[in-house]
Amino acid sequence: MRKAFAAIAVMALVAVSGLLLAHEGHEHKVMGKVVTIDEKKIEVESTDGKKVAGVLSPDTKYLRDKAPATRTDVKVGERVVIVLVEGKDKVQNVKQVLLGAPASAEHKH
Repeated sequence: MRKAFAAIAVMALVAVSGLLLAHEGHEHKVMGKVVTIDEKKIEVESTDGKKVAGVLSPDTKYLRDKAPATRTDVKVGERVVIVLVEGKDKVQNVKQVLLGAPASAEHKH
């Protein structure tokens, strides 16, 4: 009986360890306002007031209402969704920056 219990315990430990390691590469989405942005990073204040930073790279994709955009299209104070992927070095890499539709020139009151 002890051997069976020990074997089950070892299998459970291996399974949990695998789940913890599988977290790398998982996508996280953060919605909020841009606090800062430069060539290397973006910082967003999330809707719950937390500041979240991510590393920008040449592989980062920018979309405005499903159309291609660029880093220079992103403005401080603008609402965005950033898609983060944790790298092997625990750095939060930005996979995508999603911008809303451009503000309409005509607003009806």
